[in-house]
Amino acid sequence: MKKRFYTIALAPLLFVACNTVDSPAPAQQSAQKVTTEVSSATNQVQEVISANNIKYVSNPDVIERGMGHVKGFIGTLQPTLKGALQQDKTHETAMGTCSSIAMQMTQDYNNVSPNGKVRRTALKYRNPANKPDAIDKEVMYRLQAVNDGKPIAVDMGTKYRVYKPLQMKKPCLLCHGDMNKMTPEVQNIIKTKYPQDLATGFKLGEFRGVVVAEIPK
Repeated sequence: MKKRFYTIALAPLLFVACNTVDSPAPAQQSAQKVTTEVSSATNQVQEVISANNIKYVSNPDVIERGMGHVKGFIGTLQPTLKGALQQDKTHETAMGTCSSIAMQMTQDYNNVSPNGKVRRTALKYRNPANKPDAIDKEVMYRLQAVNDGKPIAVDMGTKYRVYKPLQMKKPCLLCHGDMNKMTPEVQNIIKTKYPQDLATGFKLGEFRGVVVAEIPK
């Protein structure tokens, strides 16, 4: 594979630049009520079974392993997007960069990462390729309600998913904030490239979405 390394160390900016539906309905909120079971083997491992049979696991080792991949992936995004944001005042370059290379950078990371894969998703997604599944949605409703930035892990049977929540940062509002405040160039890209876009109208500090690391047991 061609070495497309864009350095290590942000995804809040890129993820947040290319990806995220609405708050859960009452029925969905009710489905998120959970019961807690503490493992008899250790007090450090806590499992929470949701109404949808999703098993949440607060094992520090699992969280750490997953976050290693999240941080590695995030680091490949920062220099590229940051540079694009500084190139022009219309923000068209950054929007174009995000649209054209975000998925490729994800694939590049996964191609050289044998022990874990990453992806981006959100409740309000931009790119249809980042559409969340049912488990993603329940986890994100949970993270959105708390919005403390802390990762959460889910036991998927043969593997774990570690979700790192992302909050809206100021640079991200350029493409994900109030549509009326975006440059005409950015508005045009969204309307033409993402006609079913859901990822605008965010405010500073709001829950934006997640980077998900999937790691084997």
